[in-house]
Amino acid sequence: MIEKGCLHENRWHKDLHNIRRRWSTTFNKDVLDLGILSTQISEFANNCLHGCSKPTSALVECFSEMEKLVSSWRRNERDEDYKCKQGDVCLRYKVSFLLKQTSKQYSRKMFALFEKNFMVGVLGVNVVDENKYDERNILYITTHNDPADGDKRWFVSYDSVTNQAQCSCRGFETKGLLCSHILRISNLRNVRQIPGSYVLKRFSMKAKKDIYLPESIPSTNYDSDLIFRNELMRFSYDLARRVEGCTIAKEHVVSSINVLSKQIDHLIDDEEKQRNNNIPESEKVTVTMKDPPLKRPKGVSNARMKAHWERGRRQTRITSSYLLFNM
Repeated sequence: MIEKGCLHENRWHKDLHNIRRRWSTTFNKDVLDLGILSTQISEFANNCLHGCSKPTSALVECFSEMEKLVSSWRRNERDEDYKCKQGDVCLRYKVSFLLKQTSKQYSRKMFALFEKNFMVGVLGVNVVDENKYDERNILYITTHNDPADGDKRWFVSYDSVTNQAQCSCRGFETKGLLCSHILRISNLRNVRQIPGSYVLKRFSMKAKKDIYLPESIPSTNYDSDLIFRNELMRFSYDLARRVEGCTIAKEHVVSSINVLSKQIDHLIDDEEKQRNNNIPESEKVTVTMKDPPLKRPKGVSNARMKAHWERGRRQTRITSSYLLFNM
């Protein structure tokens, strides 16, 4: 097309080539885009607000529906956070060491994607060739069992010392998850634990662990105190679960808590003394409060209160004619 149209020196063609990263995903394989094909706000808004507005809807109705949509998003996020903090994920194959490791690190949604890539790599990817550059670096050539992919090949460069790998599909660089080709090579080399650099913090189960900052929230706010209490209780419960079965760890936790409790008592006492010293002398007035005279209210009996077994008991009267005539 370029040769037939003589577009070698065309200005529009050069400008289009200079901004090729903006309109072609092929040139963005080194950018983390999470699989997003378009960054235009109009397309994103049309997809999200498709059911919120109608041609006959008023502006107020559109905003109210949009608030409901945002509330549903936040509710789903809270539900996912709650599910992640409740326990481990149920594994399809409990014999895999990689799945056991990642199930404790990834969130539920991301682990489902990782498990899918792992199964595709183990069952659907073939290693057709292996080339050793040296004793450390190895190049693997992989293909898919799917006939739709044809003879397409993916190249995986693997470091046998650090277990670092890089694939030509750029799956980790663009989506943040290891692709099926790298997982196939890891399974081939009996790798039982993937490096920590491949588990991004944004996808981990504890992604929101460092979000809460107590110094940025006023201590007089009841909501902030409640959030801090819940976070501390959750952290304590998690710590208690981690030390189960280790006597030394339990003793260390108990001794550390005792030391921390004493330090907190000293800090509270010092703060209270400092607060009392800052009070002016004119406000330090001691007032003696006396109890008002008591008087029995009307309708209150002075009789003894009945016990529990006496309340439901009734006095029975003699109604037998035999006893009346023989008296």
